[in-house]
Amino acid sequence: MKQVSVLLSILFFIFMSAAQAHGPVRGKLTATVKINAPADKIWAVIKNFDDMSWHPAIAGTEGKGGNKKKATRVLTLKGGGTITEQLKAYKADKMSYKYKITEMSTVKTITHSGQDEKVPVLPVSNYAATLSVKGKGGSSVVKWVATYYRGYLNNNPPSELNEDAADKAVTAVLKAGLANLLGKFESGAKDTAIKFKIKR
Repeated sequence: MKQVSVLLSILFFIFMSAAQAHGPVRGKLTATVKINAPADKIWAVIKNFDDMSWHPAIAGTEGKGGNKKKATRVLTLKGGGTITEQLKAYKADKMSYKYKITEMSTVKTITHSGQDEKVPVLPVSNYAATLSVKGKGGSSVVKWVATYYRGYLNNNPPSELNEDAADKAVTAVLKAGLANLLGKFESGAKDTAIKFKIKR
């Protein structure tokens, strides 16, 4: 019995060591909101990749390529900094498009494990997202799905670049955008109408 106990302790130690040593895990955040408006009217607001004026955090958008695959846009943020994104797919008939972040400006530089690490305006890496609208009777459901890794890809990330920081930042971006979109069609609507689900 004692040998079994020792064996279990060893296995537990190995498991915990492996768990702590693993690299970043991809996060998938799905945000949805039901809006009492026809899908085509909502799509008209968000359909142009080179126009993100509907998002309250964006001060301006400079785009090239329109809604064609590989089009790019540079988002200037109201809080300072820029994010460059590329259009990966565009389906007007399904009121949907997919894009990815290709470059971000740096907010600050920190020292971690003896190395200088840049903290980008959005503390994530390998970020891609899909934005879509689907009619549901007289109303519509807007879905924004983002996939990403934490900003620090090695083990033992600093707090500024760990999974928690990534989740909070992405949640804030999606929440602000969908809340503002909801407010354009439903005056006085609460952002509690937005539903979130995170998977790892």
